[in-house]
Amino acid sequence: MDKILYFVSAMHLVLCPFTKVEESFNIQAMHDILYYKTNLSRYDHLEFPGVVPRTFLGPLFISTLSFPFAFVLEYLQVYKIFTQLLVRAVLSIVVVTSIKYFIKSIAKVFGNGVRNWFIILTVSQYHLMFYSSRPLPNIMAFPLVMVALSSWIKGKHTLLIWSSAIAVLIFRSELVIYLGIIILMELLYKRLKLFRGLKIGILAAATVLSASIIIDSIFWGRPVWPEGEVLWFNTVLNRSSEWGTTPFLWYFYSAIPRGVAFSIFLVPFGVIYDVRVTRLLIPTLMFVLIYSILPHKELRFIIYVFPVLNVSAATCCNRVWRTRFRLKGFKNLIALVFCVGHIIANLAFTVILLSAAIKNYPGGHAMTLLHTFEYDRLHANYTVHIDNLAAQTGVTRFTQLSDHWTYSKKEHLKPGCKELRSFTHLIVGSSSRDNEEMLHYRNTHGVMSTVPGFSHISFNYNTFPPIKIKTKTQIFLLKKKNIKSGVKQNIKKIVKEFKTEKDSEKKIDLNLDLLDKSTKRNKNKQK
Repeated sequence: MDKILYFVSAMHLVLCPFTKVEESFNIQAMHDILYYKTNLSRYDHLEFPGVVPRTFLGPLFISTLSFPFAFVLEYLQVYKIFTQLLVRAVLSIVVVTSIKYFIKSIAKVFGNGVRNWFIILTVSQYHLMFYSSRPLPNIMAFPLVMVALSSWIKGKHTLLIWSSAIAVLIFRSELVIYLGIIILMELLYKRLKLFRGLKIGILAAATVLSASIIIDSIFWGRPVWPEGEVLWFNTVLNRSSEWGTTPFLWYFYSAIPRGVAFSIFLVPFGVIYDVRVTRLLIPTLMFVLIYSILPHKELRFIIYVFPVLNVSAATCCNRVWRTRFRLKGFKNLIALVFCVGHIIANLAFTVILLSAAIKNYPGGHAMTLLHTFEYDRLHANYTVHIDNLAAQTGVTRFTQLSDHWTYSKKEHLKPGCKELRSFTHLIVGSSSRDNEEMLHYRNTHGVMSTVPGFSHISFNYNTFPPIKIKTKTQIFLLKKKNIKSGVKQNIKKIVKEFKTEKDSEKKIDLNLDLLDKSTKRNKNKQK
């Protein structure tokens, strides 16, 4: 039954093959590791380092697993976009396998009934399956959290401490709250001896920290502990708030309800039906509560808690389902109907969000369109400039399909400047061709196509389905006008007329007249 987790994750991957700006570092790093290998001078992070350095250990691990298959794809000269799907698929397999590992520990404690309901709930929800193949730092840490939680449930303290050390010191430093609370609980209840915990912890921390500093310093070209700089930037300096702030309880009233969908209503009942769920929920809710102190919040920051919340909801569903033939009374019937019906509601919610997500990568779709339109000219010496919106919504080095084209993501160029007008193709973020950023190219570039992107979700109860995904134009594909060929045709026409005339004066008059007409015609074309 757990194979359905792989299938649903793959479905999300295929329907949304592109990535967003938050995934940029890891996806570009995987491209460079696979294609440039030891030639670090060509790596993307040297030109676009980001606000804070990120670790290469995650991309290195996924790229190593992907290398045999990527080598075959490169040998067969398959377009690089398929390698992007490959590395994301490998990441998805790692993440789902870690969930399976967590499921086994749940089944050992709560039984196969809870295990089956846990799988049903997980695949019916959107966010965990959608994010499972996304190369985010949080998703790189996610498998380690699943291993840590499973080890905690099984009482394997060595594996708990080692997986916690890797997750905290390499990928996401805020996990010290979550996993630290769990280890402190083990010490408090004397399931883990203090001396043994310190012995394992110091060894694990020293090993992991050394590996991160040595390997990442090689890639970054300077001594660096990436997650240490991230911790300083986000927590000490509180600079993450520059990307927006949300209320203190936002995780509880927005992120968690969206993350587990309608299953949120069953989470409290899991504690009532099985007190063992409380042990899982206490560190989970404490982590979310403490982490809420930071003003900048995103759903992906707490994605690790969704499986634990699903355990509680699955416990409730399993209890109701096992006693369905002994149920009496209206309330019990309602409980049974809700346990089954809320799965359908979860799936409907997933379909809506996935439909919106498909339209939310206009940059990636723009690159696909560009290479489709210029498929016969992939060996031409084209130059393409990719603006900020396109770079943030799907453009990666994997989407750059021609080795002969020059792709540029150069920033801080003024719209309409000489350098931008010199590119043969422009990918410009704009909602209308009459906008200011488009007017600069009216005389130099023509519109090849427009690319719509997700705008909003509208409700119309007079139609079926009553929910519509609305889009709006977000990106324009521009191509430089081929003025030279028109001039050449006019010159050939002048020469031909010149040869047919016998009178030299008429030759001169005709020549001047044709030149004048040619000039006017080119001006009209430019207008």
